[in-house]
Amino acid sequence: MIEIRTMSEREMAQAVQLADETFRDAKQASMLRAFPSAFDGRLGQSFGAFEGERLVAFMGLVPSIIRIGAANLNVVSLGSVCTTPSYRGKKIASAMLGEVLAHADRIGASMMLVSGDGPLYMRSGCHYYGRVTRFIISAKDEKLPSLAASSNFTVGRIGSEDLFRLHGVARTRPVRYEQGVSELAALIASEAIASCYHMQHAVFAAFESDEIAAYVVIAVPSEGDDVKEEAPFVVEWGGSAEAVASVCGHVLRERHLDVLEVPVLWHETRLLKVLADFPHKKMRNHGTAQIIDPERLFSELLPYLAEKAPMAASRLSFRRSGASGGTILLVDGVEAFALREEELVAVLFDPEADIPVPEPLKGLLGQLFPVPFPHAGGLNFV
Repeated sequence: MIEIRTMSEREMAQAVQLADETFRDAKQASMLRAFPSAFDGRLGQSFGAFEGERLVAFMGLVPSIIRIGAANLNVVSLGSVCTTPSYRGKKIASAMLGEVLAHADRIGASMMLVSGDGPLYMRSGCHYYGRVTRFIISAKDEKLPSLAASSNFTVGRIGSEDLFRLHGVARTRPVRYEQGVSELAALIASEAIASCYHMQHAVFAAFESDEIAAYVVIAVPSEGDDVKEEAPFVVEWGGSAEAVASVCGHVLRERHLDVLEVPVLWHETRLLKVLADFPHKKMRNHGTAQIIDPERLFSELLPYLAEKAPMAASRLSFRRSGASGGTILLVDGVEAFALREEELVAVLFDPEADIPVPEPLKGLLGQLFPVPFPHAGGLNFV
Protein backbone atom coordinates (compact mmCIF):
# COMPACT_ATOMS: atom_id res chain seq x y z
CA MET A 1 0.00 0.00 0.00
CA ILE A 2 1.29 3.45 -0.95
CA GLU A 3 1.30 6.14 1.74
CA ILE A 4 1.59 9.79 0.68
CA ARG A 5 2.73 12.33 3.27
CA THR A 6 5.12 15.14 4.05
CA MET A 7 8.66 13.98 4.67
CA SER A 8 10.80 14.21 7.77
CA GLU A 9 14.42 15.31 7.87
CA ARG A 10 15.71 11.76 8.43
CA GLU A 11 13.90 10.54 5.27
CA MET A 12 15.37 13.13 2.91
CA ALA A 13 18.48 11.11 2.06
CA GLN A 14 16.22 8.77 0.06
CA ALA A 15 14.71 11.74 -1.79
CA VAL A 16 18.15 13.12 -2.69
CA GLN A 17 19.27 9.72 -3.99
CA LEU A 18 16.12 9.28 -6.10
CA ALA A 19 16.35 12.83 -7.52
CA ASP A 20 20.05 12.46 -8.32
CA GLU A 21 19.43 9.15 -10.10
CA THR A 22 16.59 10.77 -12.08
CA PHE A 23 18.03 14.16 -12.99
CA ARG A 24 21.82 14.20 -12.55
CA ASP A 25 24.79 12.76 -14.38
CA ALA A 26 28.34 12.26 -13.12
CA LYS A 27 29.37 15.82 -14.02
CA GLN A 28 26.54 17.57 -12.19
CA ALA A 29 26.40 18.49 -8.52
CA SER A 30 23.79 16.75 -6.38
CA MET A 31 20.23 18.04 -6.39
CA LEU A 32 20.74 18.69 -2.68
CA ARG A 33 23.30 21.38 -3.49
CA ALA A 34 21.23 22.92 -6.30
CA PHE A 35 17.83 22.80 -4.56
CA PRO A 36 18.52 22.63 -0.80
CA SER A 37 15.10 24.01 0.22
CA ALA A 38 13.27 21.26 -1.67
CA PHE A 39 15.13 18.65 0.40
CA ASP A 40 14.99 20.42 3.74
CA GLY A 41 12.86 18.24 6.00
CA ARG A 42 12.81 20.97 8.63
CA LEU A 43 10.43 22.97 6.42
CA GLY A 44 7.92 20.10 6.40
CA GLN A 45 6.60 20.97 2.93
CA SER A 46 7.94 18.37 0.48
CA PHE A 47 6.00 15.17 -0.14
CA GLY A 48 6.94 11.54 -0.52
CA ALA A 49 5.10 8.40 -1.55
CA PHE A 50 6.19 5.41 0.53
CA GLU A 51 5.73 1.69 0.29
CA GLY A 52 6.59 0.68 3.82
CA GLU A 53 9.78 2.57 4.63
CA ARG A 54 10.87 2.85 1.00
CA LEU A 55 10.43 6.15 -0.85
CA VAL A 56 9.08 5.50 -4.35
CA ALA A 57 8.17 9.05 -5.46
CA PHE A 58 9.03 12.59 -4.40
CA MET A 59 7.74 16.13 -4.92
CA GLY A 60 9.74 19.08 -3.64
CA LEU A 61 7.66 22.00 -2.40
CA VAL A 62 9.27 25.32 -1.47
CA PRO A 63 7.38 28.29 0.06
CA SER A 64 8.30 31.84 -0.97
CA ILE A 65 7.08 35.41 -0.63
CA ILE A 66 6.80 37.31 -3.91
CA ARG A 67 6.77 41.07 -3.62
CA ILE A 68 4.77 43.10 -6.16
CA GLY A 69 4.91 46.73 -5.14
CA ALA A 70 3.16 46.94 -1.77
CA ALA A 71 1.70 43.42 -2.12
CA ASN A 72 3.11 40.19 -0.67
CA LEU A 73 2.02 36.92 -2.27
CA ASN A 74 2.29 33.56 -0.51
CA VAL A 75 3.57 31.27 -3.26
CA VAL A 76 4.80 27.67 -3.32
CA SER A 77 7.05 26.24 -6.03
CA LEU A 78 6.95 22.59 -7.09
CA GLY A 79 9.99 20.82 -8.53
CA SER A 80 12.34 17.83 -8.34
CA VAL A 81 9.35 15.61 -9.14
CA CYS A 82 10.48 12.03 -9.62
CA THR A 83 9.27 8.44 -9.34
CA THR A 84 11.21 5.18 -9.10
CA PRO A 85 11.08 3.64 -12.61
CA SER A 86 9.30 0.44 -11.53
CA TYR A 87 6.51 2.51 -9.93
CA ARG A 88 5.79 4.75 -12.89
CA GLY A 89 2.46 4.50 -14.67
CA LYS A 90 0.59 3.67 -11.47
CA LYS A 91 -0.94 7.18 -11.04
CA ILE A 92 1.12 7.80 -7.90
CA ALA A 93 2.21 11.25 -9.10
CA SER A 94 -1.41 12.27 -9.77
CA ALA A 95 -2.43 11.24 -6.27
CA MET A 96 0.57 13.07 -4.81
CA LEU A 97 -0.21 16.25 -6.72
CA GLY A 98 -3.72 16.26 -5.31
CA GLU A 99 -2.27 16.01 -1.79
CA VAL A 100 0.26 18.75 -2.55
CA LEU A 101 -2.45 21.14 -3.76
CA ALA A 102 -4.61 20.46 -0.70
CA HIS A 103 -1.59 21.06 1.53
CA ALA A 104 -0.73 24.30 -0.28
CA ASP A 105 -4.27 25.51 0.30
CA ARG A 106 -4.14 24.60 4.00
CA ILE A 107 -0.90 26.48 4.64
CA GLY A 108 -2.28 29.64 2.99
CA ALA A 109 -0.60 29.67 -0.43
CA SER A 110 -2.45 31.61 -3.10
CA MET A 111 -0.47 30.27 -6.09
CA MET A 112 1.70 27.36 -7.07
CA LEU A 113 4.51 27.65 -9.62
CA VAL A 114 5.63 24.50 -11.41
CA SER A 115 8.91 24.04 -13.26
CA GLY A 116 7.27 21.84 -15.91
CA ASP A 117 4.32 21.79 -18.30
CA GLY A 118 3.66 18.07 -18.67
CA PRO A 119 0.19 16.50 -18.87
CA LEU A 120 0.23 15.80 -15.12
CA TYR A 121 0.33 19.53 -14.37
CA MET A 122 -1.87 20.80 -17.18
CA ARG A 123 -4.65 18.36 -16.22
CA SER A 124 -4.52 19.63 -12.65
CA GLY A 125 -5.16 23.27 -13.58
CA CYS A 126 -1.69 24.64 -14.31
CA HIS A 127 -1.41 27.12 -17.19
CA TYR A 128 1.19 29.13 -19.07
CA TYR A 129 1.43 32.71 -17.86
CA GLY A 130 3.12 36.05 -18.38
CA ARG A 131 5.29 37.31 -21.23
CA VAL A 132 9.07 37.37 -21.60
CA THR A 133 11.26 38.74 -24.38
CA ARG A 134 14.48 36.75 -24.64
CA PHE A 135 17.16 38.88 -26.29
CA ILE A 136 20.03 37.17 -28.10
CA ILE A 137 23.24 39.20 -27.96
CA SER A 138 25.99 37.91 -30.21
CA ALA A 139 29.68 38.67 -29.70
CA LYS A 140 29.83 39.50 -33.42
CA ASP A 141 26.89 41.91 -33.35
CA GLU A 142 27.98 45.33 -34.53
CA LYS A 143 25.71 46.88 -31.91
CA LEU A 144 27.60 45.21 -29.05
CA PRO A 145 29.96 48.17 -28.36
CA SER A 146 26.90 50.33 -27.66
CA LEU A 147 26.21 48.29 -24.52
CA ALA A 148 29.40 49.59 -22.96
CA ALA A 149 29.08 53.11 -24.30
CA SER A 150 28.89 54.72 -20.85
CA SER A 151 32.24 55.49 -19.21
CA ASN A 152 30.63 55.96 -15.78
CA PHE A 153 30.70 52.25 -14.94
CA THR A 154 33.53 49.98 -13.92
CA VAL A 155 32.55 46.36 -14.42
CA GLY A 156 34.00 43.67 -12.19
CA ARG A 157 33.21 40.45 -10.38
CA ILE A 158 31.19 40.45 -7.17
CA GLY A 159 33.03 39.28 -4.06
CA SER A 160 31.98 38.36 -0.54
CA GLU A 161 32.77 41.90 0.57
CA ASP A 162 30.02 43.17 -1.75
CA LEU A 163 27.18 41.11 -0.28
CA PHE A 164 25.42 43.89 1.62
CA ARG A 165 25.64 46.26 -1.34
CA LEU A 166 24.45 43.52 -3.69
CA HIS A 167 21.44 42.82 -1.48
CA GLY A 168 20.74 46.54 -1.25
CA VAL A 169 20.34 46.72 -5.03
CA ALA A 170 18.34 43.47 -5.19
CA ARG A 171 15.74 44.73 -2.74
CA THR A 172 15.10 47.90 -4.78
CA ARG A 173 13.38 45.79 -7.45
CA PRO A 174 9.65 46.48 -7.15
CA VAL A 175 8.79 42.99 -8.44
CA ARG A 176 10.84 40.22 -6.85
CA TYR A 177 11.13 37.16 -4.68
CA GLU A 178 11.92 38.20 -1.12
CA GLN A 179 15.55 37.27 -0.44
CA GLY A 180 17.43 37.87 2.80
CA VAL A 181 21.15 38.65 2.72
CA SER A 182 22.27 35.11 3.53
CA GLU A 183 19.52 33.60 1.36
CA LEU A 184 20.69 35.62 -1.65
CA ALA A 185 24.25 34.37 -1.16
CA ALA A 186 23.01 30.78 -0.79
CA LEU A 187 20.88 31.00 -3.95
CA ILE A 188 23.83 32.27 -5.96
CA ALA A 189 26.02 29.46 -4.62
CA SER A 190 23.35 26.81 -5.34
CA GLU A 191 23.37 27.48 -9.10
CA ALA A 192 19.93 25.86 -9.37
CA ILE A 193 18.81 26.40 -12.96
CA ALA A 194 22.39 26.84 -14.24
CA SER A 195 23.37 23.39 -13.00
CA CYS A 196 20.50 21.82 -14.94
CA TYR A 197 22.35 22.85 -18.12
CA HIS A 198 25.88 21.93 -16.94
CA MET A 199 26.59 25.58 -16.21
CA GLN A 200 27.79 27.64 -13.28
CA HIS A 201 27.21 31.19 -12.06
CA ALA A 202 29.35 34.19 -12.84
CA VAL A 203 28.31 37.29 -10.89
CA PHE A 204 29.34 40.70 -12.14
CA ALA A 205 28.44 44.25 -11.17
CA ALA A 206 28.71 47.70 -12.67
CA PHE A 207 30.32 49.92 -10.04
CA GLU A 208 29.77 53.66 -10.03
CA SER A 209 32.21 55.27 -7.60
CA ASP A 210 31.80 53.08 -4.50
CA GLU A 211 28.24 51.99 -5.24
CA ILE A 212 26.79 49.10 -7.25
CA ALA A 213 24.74 50.51 -10.12
CA ALA A 214 23.64 47.05 -11.25
CA TYR A 215 24.44 43.38 -10.85
CA VAL A 216 23.95 40.43 -13.19
CA VAL A 217 23.99 36.72 -12.34
CA ILE A 218 24.89 34.80 -15.50
CA ALA A 219 24.88 31.07 -16.27
CA VAL A 220 28.08 30.28 -18.15
CA PRO A 221 29.67 26.96 -19.19
CA SER A 222 31.43 25.16 -16.37
CA GLU A 223 35.20 25.19 -16.58
CA GLY A 224 36.43 22.36 -18.79
CA ASP A 225 32.93 21.18 -19.67
CA ASP A 226 32.16 20.87 -23.37
CA VAL A 227 28.49 20.01 -22.83
CA LYS A 228 26.39 22.73 -24.46
CA GLU A 229 22.69 22.21 -23.85
CA GLU A 230 21.82 25.90 -23.74
CA ALA A 231 23.43 29.22 -24.66
CA PRO A 232 24.80 31.20 -21.70
CA PHE A 233 21.98 33.24 -20.19
CA VAL A 234 21.20 35.87 -17.58
CA VAL A 235 19.64 34.25 -14.51
CA GLU A 236 18.81 37.39 -12.56
CA TRP A 237 19.66 41.07 -12.46
CA GLY A 238 18.95 44.26 -10.57
CA GLY A 239 19.71 47.95 -10.82
CA SER A 240 20.02 50.37 -13.73
CA ALA A 241 19.07 48.94 -17.12
CA GLU A 242 21.93 50.79 -18.80
CA ALA A 243 24.38 49.36 -16.27
CA VAL A 244 22.95 45.86 -16.76
CA ALA A 245 23.53 46.17 -20.50
CA SER A 246 27.09 47.34 -19.87
CA VAL A 247 27.73 44.27 -17.68
CA CYS A 248 26.36 41.93 -20.36
CA GLY A 249 28.66 43.42 -22.99
CA HIS A 250 31.64 43.10 -20.65
CA VAL A 251 30.92 39.44 -19.80
CA LEU A 252 30.60 38.49 -23.47
CA ARG A 253 34.13 39.76 -24.04
CA GLU A 254 35.74 38.58 -20.79
CA ARG A 255 34.35 35.04 -20.94
CA HIS A 256 34.84 34.80 -24.73
CA LEU A 257 31.20 33.85 -25.20
CA ASP A 258 29.69 33.54 -28.66
CA VAL A 259 26.27 34.61 -27.47
CA LEU A 260 24.42 35.66 -24.33
CA GLU A 261 20.64 35.40 -23.89
CA VAL A 262 18.84 37.91 -21.68
CA PRO A 263 15.23 37.25 -20.59
CA VAL A 264 13.33 40.48 -19.93
CA LEU A 265 9.79 40.54 -18.56
CA TRP A 266 7.08 42.68 -20.14
CA HIS A 267 7.03 45.17 -17.27
CA GLU A 268 10.83 45.74 -17.32
CA THR A 269 10.29 48.49 -19.84
CA ARG A 270 13.62 50.30 -19.50
CA LEU A 271 15.75 47.23 -20.26
CA LEU A 272 13.36 46.30 -23.09
CA LYS A 273 14.11 49.69 -24.62
CA VAL A 274 17.88 49.46 -24.07
CA LEU A 275 18.06 46.06 -25.80
CA ALA A 276 15.37 46.72 -28.39
CA ASP A 277 17.72 46.59 -31.41
CA PHE A 278 19.04 43.11 -30.66
CA PRO A 279 17.43 39.93 -32.05
CA HIS A 280 14.85 38.45 -29.72
CA LYS A 281 12.12 35.87 -29.32
CA LYS A 282 8.84 36.07 -27.44
CA MET A 283 8.22 33.52 -24.71
CA ARG A 284 6.12 32.82 -21.62
CA ASN A 285 7.34 33.01 -18.04
CA HIS A 286 9.19 29.87 -16.97
CA GLY A 287 7.05 26.79 -16.38
CA THR A 288 3.39 27.01 -15.45
CA ALA A 289 1.25 28.44 -12.66
CA GLN A 290 -1.88 27.41 -10.82
CA ILE A 291 -4.06 29.75 -8.77
CA ILE A 292 -4.90 27.85 -5.61
CA ASP A 293 -7.35 30.34 -4.12
CA PRO A 294 -8.47 33.31 -6.27
CA GLU A 295 -10.07 35.13 -3.34
CA ARG A 296 -6.90 34.83 -1.29
CA LEU A 297 -4.77 35.93 -4.24
CA PHE A 298 -6.92 39.02 -4.86
CA SER A 299 -6.72 39.90 -1.16
CA GLU A 300 -2.93 39.62 -1.26
CA LEU A 301 -2.74 41.73 -4.43
CA LEU A 302 -5.03 44.42 -3.07
CA PRO A 303 -2.29 46.70 -1.60
CA TYR A 304 -0.66 46.87 -5.06
CA LEU A 305 -3.97 47.26 -6.91
CA ALA A 306 -5.18 49.96 -4.50
CA GLU A 307 -2.08 52.02 -5.25
CA LYS A 308 -2.42 51.47 -9.00
CA ALA A 309 -6.15 52.28 -9.33
CA PRO A 310 -7.84 52.76 -5.95
CA MET A 311 -11.38 53.29 -7.23
CA ALA A 312 -11.31 50.26 -9.52
CA ALA A 313 -9.74 48.08 -6.80
CA SER A 314 -12.47 49.03 -4.34
CA ARG A 315 -15.22 47.96 -6.74
CA LEU A 316 -13.85 44.58 -7.83
CA SER A 317 -13.78 41.31 -5.90
CA PHE A 318 -13.31 37.59 -6.65
CA ARG A 319 -15.27 34.57 -5.49
CA ARG A 320 -14.56 30.91 -6.05
CA SER A 321 -17.07 29.11 -8.24
CA GLY A 322 -17.45 25.76 -6.54
CA ALA A 323 -19.39 24.15 -9.36
CA SER A 324 -17.03 24.85 -12.25
CA GLY A 325 -13.72 25.38 -10.49
CA GLY A 326 -13.60 28.85 -12.04
CA THR A 327 -13.87 32.32 -10.53
CA ILE A 328 -16.76 34.76 -10.33
CA LEU A 329 -15.87 38.42 -10.78
CA LEU A 330 -18.05 40.79 -8.78
CA VAL A 331 -18.43 44.52 -9.30
CA ASP A 332 -19.82 46.43 -6.32
CA GLY A 333 -20.75 43.07 -4.81
CA VAL A 334 -22.83 41.98 -7.81
CA GLU A 335 -21.84 39.02 -10.00
CA ALA A 336 -20.56 40.36 -13.31
CA PHE A 337 -18.72 37.54 -15.12
CA ALA A 338 -17.39 34.00 -14.70
CA LEU A 339 -13.83 33.13 -15.73
CA ARG A 340 -12.42 29.68 -16.34
CA GLU A 341 -9.09 28.85 -14.66
CA GLU A 342 -6.97 29.60 -17.74
CA GLU A 343 -8.88 32.83 -18.39
CA LEU A 344 -8.22 34.08 -14.86
CA VAL A 345 -4.48 33.37 -15.22
CA ALA A 346 -4.49 35.27 -18.51
CA VAL A 347 -6.39 38.27 -17.10
CA LEU A 348 -4.07 38.52 -14.11
CA PHE A 349 -0.67 38.05 -15.76
CA ASP A 350 -0.82 38.26 -19.56
CA PRO A 351 -0.44 41.72 -21.16
CA GLU A 352 -1.83 40.28 -24.40
CA ALA A 353 -4.88 38.63 -22.87
CA ASP A 354 -8.03 38.90 -24.98
CA ILE A 355 -10.90 37.62 -22.87
CA PRO A 356 -14.39 38.53 -24.15
CA VAL A 357 -15.65 40.20 -20.97
CA PRO A 358 -18.47 42.75 -21.23
CA GLU A 359 -18.10 46.47 -20.76
CA PRO A 360 -17.76 48.17 -18.31
CA LEU A 361 -16.01 45.21 -16.64
CA LYS A 362 -13.37 45.18 -19.38
CA GLY A 363 -12.46 48.78 -18.65
CA LEU A 364 -12.32 48.08 -14.92
CA LEU A 365 -10.01 45.10 -15.41
CA GLY A 366 -7.84 47.14 -17.76
CA GLN A 367 -7.13 49.63 -14.98
CA LEU A 368 -5.87 46.90 -12.64
CA PHE A 369 -4.35 44.12 -14.73
CA PRO A 370 -2.08 42.56 -15.82
CA VAL A 371 -0.01 42.26 -12.67
CA PRO A 372 3.78 42.12 -13.08
CA PHE A 373 5.50 38.97 -11.87
CA PRO A 374 9.15 37.99 -11.38
CA HIS A 375 10.93 35.53 -13.65
CA ALA A 376 10.37 32.02 -12.28
CA GLY A 377 13.54 30.83 -14.01
CA GLY A 378 15.78 33.02 -11.83
CA LEU A 379 17.67 32.35 -8.62
CA ASN A 380 14.54 31.00 -6.89
CA PHE A 381 13.90 28.39 -9.57
CA VAL A 382 12.69 25.10 -8.07
